[in-house]
Amino acid sequence: MSSQYQRFLKVLEKWPVDKTKPNRDLGEQIRKHINILTNPASLTTEETSKITTKIDSLERLANNIYGKKYVRLRDSTATGLSVEQCSQVLSSDFLQYLNEGSGK
Repeated sequence: MSSQYQRFLKVLEKWPVDKTKPNRDLGEQIRKHINILTNPASLTTEETSKITTKIDSLERLANNIYGKKYVRLRDSTATGLSVEQCSQVLSSDFLQYLNEGSGK
């Protein structure tokens, strides 16, 4: 198993799938690309370099590097909603509710 594959799996352990956002969740989208790493023999040097760069970026996100480096002073959002409320508003159930209410 390649070292990239191992690093990718460690990122996935930190990035769970959000079941409230099917087909729109970043964790789910990341998992769809794992088949590329299961056959490293077919990868060119350029593709390997691109994958390494992507895994590096995902590791920084999963480890919250920038969240720790640039600590937020307030818990407010631009909408005035809490983090929990924003999560609820972005859920597929809420979006379906809005679509039903608008007659679509």
